[in-house]
Amino acid sequence: MTERSAVPRVTECHSDALKRLFIDLGGHSAHKALQVLTNAIHCQQRDMNAYDWLSSALPGATLKPALAFGTVGELYRSFARPAEFARLNALRRP
Repeated sequence: MTERSAVPRVTECHSDALKRLFIDLGGHSAHKALQVLTNAIHCQQRDMNAYDWLSSALPGATLKPALAFGTVGELYRSFARPAEFARLNALRRP
């Protein structure tokens, strides 16, 4: 039996994937927006309205209208699912 060494996976900030959720980041970086969004998920703010959350967390940033009416959890899933799909496609063997 061969033994594989576990390589730690580094989570990268896919700024293009996150920027597509916003009309304008309001001068904030994509990395900061992702960090604040992830903290909201960990702090059990999933059910909070995305527009209300964004107004307090990233003042000046503007979400796309379809996402502004949703929840923070839906906003996170809108970012995480395409990013995970892209990561899995990169791992797929030819």
